[in-house]
Amino acid sequence: MGLFEDYTPRKHAGHRKTLPAGLIIRPAKAEDISSLAKLTFSREGGELARIKEKFENELTNLDATGAGLLLVAELNSKIVGFSRVKYFKPTSDSPANICPEGWYLTGVIVAAEYRRQGIAIALTRARLDWIAKRARQAYYFANAQNKVSIDLHKRFGFVELTRDFVYPEVEFTGGEGILFKADFP
Repeated sequence: MGLFEDYTPRKHAGHRKTLPAGLIIRPAKAEDISSLAKLTFSREGGELARIKEKFENELTNLDATGAGLLLVAELNSKIVGFSRVKYFKPTSDSPANICPEGWYLTGVIVAAEYRRQGIAIALTRARLDWIAKRARQAYYFANAQNKVSIDLHKRFGFVELTRDFVYPEVEFTGGEGILFKADFP
């Protein structure tokens, strides 16, 4: 399996699967760290202990600053997916094409056996509802090759802003990045 899910658009735009019964979308807790690390490892590889450490630091930082959100999708007491929101503010010495200040959707991972069941949609809706209480728009960026993610976010009104942008510590492996924006009514 590659980094991105295979893209097979739905034949009927109105076709929606119902969410798995009992699915809960909630903020992540410290006891979720091991499951979050395993999901990340299964998609991206790496060193499991280091991934766990990053989640520990992330949760501590989110609790301390309030500058983001880490949501989990829980089904029958099992973490089957997660997603993030982060606030980004460029520094004064940033390049001219730095991403604008604001709230960013920064990733969704759903366990392979639970994909195409609406879980990523539920996680995205929950993140956008959370942002809408704090701002009038949301941003998101993706690798141009990640057609599944681009298609998902278009459902929520995201439109392309530019392909000429910089976001700190982000590179687009094997492709170019696209920056998107969605405005809230």
